[in-house]
Amino acid sequence: MLCRSESPQLNGGTFCDVQAGSKFVMHFHESGPTDRAISDSHKGPCLAYMAKAESNGDGNVWFKIYEDGYDASSDTWCVDTLIKNDGALEVTIPADISPGNYLLRGEIIALHEADRVYGKDEDAGAEFFPSCAMINVIGAGAANPGQYAIPGIYDKSDPGIHFNLWGGDKSYEIPGPPLYVPGTAPVGNTNTTKIGITPVVNAPVAASNPPVNNNTGGKSKSCIKKRHNKCSSSSRKKKRSRSKGNKTT
Repeated sequence: MLCRSESPQLNGGTFCDVQAGSKFVMHFHESGPTDRAISDSHKGPCLAYMAKAESNGDGNVWFKIYEDGYDASSDTWCVDTLIKNDGALEVTIPADISPGNYLLRGEIIALHEADRVYGKDEDAGAEFFPSCAMINVIGAGAANPGQYAIPGIYDKSDPGIHFNLWGGDKSYEIPGPPLYVPGTAPVGNTNTTKIGITPVVNAPVAASNPPVNNNTGGKSKSCIKKRHNKCSSSSRKKKRSRSKGNKTT
């Protein structure tokens, strides 16, 4: 679940310049001959978080900038849209955050086995597929909204984590903290002794997420992530008969 390698320090990487308020495209792909984004059976939400790079991702430093779950009107999950867009996930960097180096953590939560709680058998539970990038935010903002810890934002009993994908439900509660809305004061859980989050009253309401746009025009205001370059960000998992991500404990 950590947004880094085994080393607690960030070194040897390249920070990609990104304008505050601009679009940023992350790519998710499996390894192997198909190079597909993810199995279409791994339906679930997509999320993205940011934290100051100087924190190394430790402690209550993360804030959520993107979430997309299930659209009952079209019976579509974010993973369905991700596959349609060849693994591209477009997020918006908040316009009001302070400039500097950040970690950007995209994530897919696959729910195909989430009807059973992890721990009862090795195949049970939601699967997590994070993908991380290092970016340098350029702008004149002053907001510092980070206040959540990863691991710590999810609990295995949360409705969006322990969920029966095959039960015919037409509603889905996206897990994790509330979405950060630029221009609003951060609202969140200050209890760091419990895994997961405490429900927040009057939390900011997430705006509708725009469709992914693979247009690479206007590069001065967008950093389009592509594989095989130093600024790339992609999530790859070893191809097996049954794909496995991280399990929440």
